[in-house]
Amino acid sequence: MDLIATINSILFPPLLFVVLISFVSALIYDEGSSKAPEQSRPKNATAKIIQPIERELREVLWSDLWAEPEAVPTPESTLPPTEAQVLQLISCLSKRESRPLCKPLGIQQKRNGTELSLEFIRGAIKRKFNENPALVIATIREKLPHLLPSSPEPLEVAAG
Repeated sequence: MDLIATINSILFPPLLFVVLISFVSALIYDEGSSKAPEQSRPKNATAKIIQPIERELREVLWSDLWAEPEAVPTPESTLPPTEAQVLQLISCLSKRESRPLCKPLGIQQKRNGTELSLEFIRGAIKRKFNENPALVIATIREKLPHLLPSSPEPLEVAAG
């Protein structure tokens, strides 16, 4: 037993170190040349790769600041929305717009700690609309007033 303890405490750590260094050297070694990859690559090669990515990121991040604000859809008349209009509106909801509608309509936003997909949430809102259109329209008018006019008239449900 004393021999095994001696081997484990004295010989095993250096052997493990040599194996680790050999493995890392094999990963770094470039078969095409005898130099390490950092030495064979030109110094500004990474700069050439990073610059287009930075430029693209700047365009994406800063474009929103100078872009004209999106036009909010405004109804041309004070007629109440039809069923097709409300379903189209629900189909175009973003994740941010759909979240305030979930709690008043009794729709879960997460299941088992995982956020539900936008398509699932839209489908649940559509099912609630088919069950109770007045509740869904009232909720949309209350939580997202810019999407529907605030007329107190009832919904015109299309026949069929």
